[in-house]
Amino acid sequence: MPDTSSIKISTELKYQLNSLKVHPRETYNDLIGRLVSHARESQPPTQIPLIYVRVRGEIRELADPIMLCVEIEDREYILYNHAYRLLAVAPDLREGLMEITAEFETNWEDFVERDESDLTDGALQFRRKLLLLVHGES
Repeated sequence: MPDTSSIKISTELKYQLNSLKVHPRETYNDLIGRLVSHARESQPPTQIPLIYVRVRGEIRELADPIMLCVEIEDREYILYNHAYRLLAVAPDLREGLMEITAEFETNWEDFVERDESDLTDGALQFRRKLLLLVHGES
């Protein structure tokens, strides 16, 4: 049997938990595990705005913030924005934001600083999207 511990709960809470059991013989461990899993799945990711990025080594303010979804799984932060092809997994939020900024800069190099003739139609659209985000670029 895996490591276990005892917890104290009120009689009222015990009755509430009993009413949530799938079947009368379901253990409290299984019940609480199911409730925790459901709570995690039903919570939408937190969103934070990315306002500043690095372009050619210079910090630039975006015309419109990029909304990053932030999830925590297995004590790691997962930051992403699919529309701007950004993804980072890090042990803390600070490092995750640094990785996202590096991802943005890599996208800039790959799509904006590359010769247009080397880009597909989809890549050209993404290039225009990046250019619109950064003040003073066209």
